[in-house]
Amino acid sequence: MSEHVVRDPGAQQERTTLAWRRTGLALVVAAFTVGRLALPTLGPSVALPTVLVAALATYVVADTLRQRRIGVAHPDDPRFWVLRDGRVVAAVAVVVMAIGVGELALAVAALV
Repeated sequence: MSEHVVRDPGAQQERTTLAWRRTGLALVVAAFTVGRLALPTLGPSVALPTVLVAALATYVVADTLRQRRIGVAHPDDPRFWVLRDGRVVAAVAVVVMAIGVGELALAVAALV
């Protein structure tokens, strides 16, 4: 007996894109939250790093929005997959590292 499997070629990319978009949005919020919490302790010097990290996190959201729009028309073409070349993953890694460094600086400043 043969089992027929129905495959939706766009569903995997759609779920992946939505997950990366949620990650990007959470990182935008995290960047501004860390910046806001660090402002009274570290002063206005946190403004530029906060904006840069939030901009990079916004890039993650924008890239996934663009990939979703293009990927809907070309679900089987790997050139349009959200993880096609690692830029989104690299951006997320840099943002997470920067938020961690901000938290570490805030913790050290609170101890001093």
